[in-house]
Parts: sequence; structure tokens; C-alpha cells
Amino acid sequence: MNLVGNAIKFTHQGEIVIRAEPIQETNTYAIVHFSVQDTGIGIPRERLGAVFDRFTQADGSTTRKYGGTGLGLAISKQLVEMMGGKIGVESTSGIGKHLLV
Repeated sequence: MNLVGNAIKFTHQGEIVIRAEPIQETNTYAIVHFSVQDTGIGIPRERLGAVFDRFTQADGSTTRKYGGTGLGLAISKQLVEMMGGKIGVESTSGIGKHLLV
């Protein structure tokens, strides 16, 4: 929900694509690849490394314009890693982002 909420908050026009693809399944676990892709404001390359840090947003002015605490993606990262997964982001400023879990 944090990833989708983030995409909605920063995408005023265009699209948001949410995918869930099963990768592997056994009797005791399943591995699922999730992705959220949007055509929102994007993230500058020099800020990509910080988007999963607590209380950090790609641009300080976004807090004033869009609201939020800068915790959503940090919480998502923590949850994903606690379940043995990985999370990452690809983005171009002004074009949007693609979050991969």
C-alpha cells in the first residue's frame, strides 16, 4: 500500500501500473515479484540512494507541496527485507519511477 500510495501522491496525470508476478512457489513459501511504475514527477539520479531512508524525500520542497513524513518507502524497505526480499528503484526526474520488490 505504501508503494501504491506514493505513486498516486506524485502522479497527477498519466498512469500507474501495478504488477504482481509469481516467481517460485513451494508447499511452505512463495516468491512474488511486485512492481509499481508511474509517470509522476520522478526522482533525480543523485537522490535515488536516499529514497528509502527515514524522514528523507527526494526533494525537500515535495514535503511542503505533497505532504508526508518520508517514512513510507523506508517502512516498505524494512518490511521487504524482514521477509528476505529486496527493494529497489529506477527513475528519471520528470518522467516517473519504477519500484521493484
